[in-house]
Amino acid sequence: MAVFATSVLCLGVQRCLRTPRSAVMAAGVSVVFLLVMTALGGLGAVPWNTRQMVVMYSFIWVAFTIGAIPSGRLLRQHLEAERRQPGTEAPAVPTRHVVFMVMTVSLMLLLAYALAT
Repeated sequence: MAVFATSVLCLGVQRCLRTPRSAVMAAGVSVVFLLVMTALGGLGAVPWNTRQMVVMYSFIWVAFTIGAIPSGRLLRQHLEAERRQPGTEAPAVPTRHVVFMVMTVSLMLLLAYALAT
């Protein structure tokens, strides 16, 4: 499940940003997050065990990738403008994109909690 979530995240980053370096960085960050979350679960620092943390990790990364789909074009335009001329003002992200991201991640977190318990 964690490998699938990481793959979905890297595919989403690759399709959104269209650079292989960003997908590799996303994979690295994703693995670090997975290790930290499972370590916290294993040490008992959080009220969930390791298995539950892996389920939450997987659901949150997939939700984050799905939630970022609408604003991918804006992010890509900003990065291209930044490459051409550093210090360029970022385009504003519409409120509906932010609401979609928050709702997607919240819903998937609730589903992960229900599945993990």
